[in-house]
Amino acid sequence: MIRVVSAQIKPGMKLAEHILNRSGVVQLHAGTVLSESAASKLRDAGFGSVAVEYPRTDDVVVTHSAPRELMDHGRELLRTFHDHVRDAGVPENVRVPLDGLLELVRAMEEGLESANQNTIEVCPLTEGDEFDYVVPLNVAAVSMFVAAKAGLARRSHDVGLGALLCNVGNCLTDDPMKHPEMSLRVLRQDQRFSAYSKAIVFQHEERHDGSGYPRGLAGDDIEPLARMVAVADMYCSLIAEGNQMGQRLSTQEAFDYVTSAAGFEFDRTTVLGVMQYIAPYPVGTMVQLNTGEKGIVTRVYKGLTTRPTVRVLYDPSGAEIVQTREIALAAPENQTVLVAQACEG
Repeated sequence: MIRVVSAQIKPGMKLAEHILNRSGVVQLHAGTVLSESAASKLRDAGFGSVAVEYPRTDDVVVTHSAPRELMDHGRELLRTFHDHVRDAGVPENVRVPLDGLLELVRAMEEGLESANQNTIEVCPLTEGDEFDYVVPLNVAAVSMFVAAKAGLARRSHDVGLGALLCNVGNCLTDDPMKHPEMSLRVLRQDQRFSAYSKAIVFQHEERHDGSGYPRGLAGDDIEPLARMVAVADMYCSLIAEGNQMGQRLSTQEAFDYVTSAAGFEFDRTTVLGVMQYIAPYPVGTMVQLNTGEKGIVTRVYKGLTTRPTVRVLYDPSGAEIVQTREIALAAPENQTVLVAQACEG
């Protein structure tokens, strides 16, 4: 099977997994050949990926760090909350659905644990009007995953809540530099939020070199969990349509951008700690190598996530090769072989 992101879903593809709704009910069964209508509905979701059957990849297992139906539920929860915040007008009138948010965070935590992966994938968001709801979900998933791997599982819920609500202040102000303060004031409406969650929403736009806001904090003055969420937020935002740059970057471009900011915008240790787990090309991704060959990613390695193992299926001319071979890009003898880009199957 191969992994297909929303924008690449086409009629005629055969599903290799069940598609569930947010209640866990099967909407499309594995083995279903997608009609134009079904393909269109999946594309319209705007984020996530699905596994479809593909020749000579039957042994490749595509797993999802967070179940699609859970992300759909989270998106609707955040959409409803953001609408309420806008209607409230001021933080003091906001009623935070903390119980629902905690339930979502716990479910995300369970999903991440059950996936049992050493790396985490973040699928590009292709619908700009979903940015405010989907990006926080991706940031929360990445941040919680990294926190657990770093031995900070006890702070997982604090991290998840902070990441989900970092940008809710944008609903109350047109000044982007004021949104961390507004987000903090929203959290203060419920005393059950921890100091860690509050620090995350207030400091996630601060930068290691002091160039951030709202206070221009630098270095160790920034809460470590806020630094972690800031790195995850930058990566997840860069690969999303509707970001402040006005241009969605490829997963490799975003990976390079964030890692190049280590020691400047972001603390170097934090960048390495987060990016070692983010897989720009997760298992099941069709990629083109700098040799011109195309193949499927069959294995990803923590700390070397841009150097996966690739099963070559097509030669540089695009012709299907008779005998597939696997290239471990992490091996010294393959040092000059690189993933040029993700591509369609």
